[in-house]
Order: sequence, then C-alpha cells, then structure tokens
Amino acid sequence: MKKEHFNLMLNIIRSQPWLEGKIDELEHVLFSDCQCSTSRQLVSDIIDRFLYINREDNYRLINDLASEIVAKYYDREASTLITAMGTGSATDSSQLVAYTIKPIMEKKKWRRHAIINDFGDVYKQYKKTKHNHIVLIDEFVGSGQTVLGRVASIHRQLTTAGVVDYSIAVKVLVSTEFGLGNVTAAGIDMTAQRLVKKGIDDYYPSGEAAQHRDLMRLVEGKLSTEYEGRAMPSLGYNEAQATYCREDGNAPNSVFPIFWWAFNSDGEDRHVLMTRAMGDA
Repeated sequence: MKKEHFNLMLNIIRSQPWLEGKIDELEHVLFSDCQCSTSRQLVSDIIDRFLYINREDNYRLINDLASEIVAKYYDREASTLITAMGTGSATDSSQLVAYTIKPIMEKKKWRRHAIINDFGDVYKQYKKTKHNHIVLIDEFVGSGQTVLGRVASIHRQLTTAGVVDYSIAVKVLVSTEFGLGNVTAAGIDMTAQRLVKKGIDDYYPSGEAAQHRDLMRLVEGKLSTEYEGRAMPSLGYNEAQATYCREDGNAPNSVFPIFWWAFNSDGEDRHVLMTRAMGDA
C-alpha cells in the first residue's frame, strides 16, 4: 500500500475507531470504488461525518427517550400509548426500541401506559384501553416519508372510527435534520435525541454540493442498479444522504449506498463498511 494511502486510512480510523476492524472494506471503498483522488477525498470526508452509536450509547438514547416521554406525559400516563413505527410480521428496529423501553418505563414507575409493536394496531388498542395519547417511536428517521405515512395512517384509523379526542407525537433516537424538518413542517410533533446532517448538501455551498453529488453518483456507478426489482437508492433513500450507523444495526437505506449496497455492477458481492439485509433494500 502506498504511504499516502496508508496515511489516509490511518487518519480515517483515528476519527472513526469503529472502522479499525474493517481495513479491507475501507480500502475497497476508497481505492476500488473511488477512481480519483477527488472522489476519494469526498468519500473520506463523508465517513468522517458519520455518527456512530455503540451499544452503550444506544441504550442511553433509549433511556433518554423514555425520560422525555415521562416528562411530557407525566399527568397522562394512564392514557399514553407507545407504539413502534413498524408494522406487520416483518422485523423492524423500532420494535427493538419498543422492547428495550419496557423495563426502562418500569424502572421509572410507569405502569399504566400501553406499549405495542405494530402501529397498525393503534385503534385496536384504543378500543380495549382508551389510550389516546399516541407516541410513535423509532431508531432512525431519514427523509421523514415513513413518519408522514404512519401518522396519516393512524389519523385514518381513528377518524374513520369516529375518534376525535387523541394526540400523536413522534420520538426517535436519531434523525437527519432534513427528515425532522419534513415532519415538523407537516405540523407533526417530533423530537430526536440526536441529529445528523446531510453528508453533502449541509457541508458545502449549493454549487459545490451539486458537483459533489454528481461525483458521488459516478462512484455509485460501480454498484448494481437494482436488487430483485428494487432500485439502488442513489445518495440514500429520497436522497437523504444520511451519515449514521449503529453497532450491530441494520444500516438505514437512507445512508449513502456506497457504504452498504451489497453488489457490484457485475453482480458480484462487494466489501461493505456497513451491513443492511438486502431483503430490506
């Protein structure tokens, strides 16, 4: 390895120690996927901007989220319904947050609220217990489109059934500033314990950012364009340009696909810095 290549990787690992065990993967992204020094510098700068959450940090964020719920609904515990953002039988990180928060709420002496793992069951739960202050929880929000869809669906569930006395809030561990802005602009009460910026657009003037987006798309040209009919999400789903990952987590599709998309343009497996189950691609 050339000295300048070694020094570049060393500086990245010093900035992001979680990459220490991913030397081969980092080398592949920087020196196989990136064909010029400009694209290599862009990718290394984006990596430097990542928020990495380890297991301990993740638990602290969930505990802080729980404390926020207790503080906001302290006088409405018996009518508070906490629901994961996920739905149906598919596994979802929001369900992990919901499961983890259960004993935390007990430690905080909260016992009259309800917790469910499927937002589609909000009205079913309401019919049983009349919990009408709904708190949607999740690990991560990228573009905010999923949140908007979930909230709209809950409104339909309840208004169709004639329920008028209810509230909906959204509380997540991590969100992009872009996604939070999209959700709050729609009049939805949402908070996040941590925020991340768009990895390109929020760091450069508009003209320079446009050039960097084009450069990233050139780098993405090394990737396959689709997987089983699902398009590779250029710049991240809805171009969210997310810079977030969690230890042992399933990388959000809002993250730049250069870091997690599993296949090269020839269909061969890639070396990836972050893992996302491609069934969720």
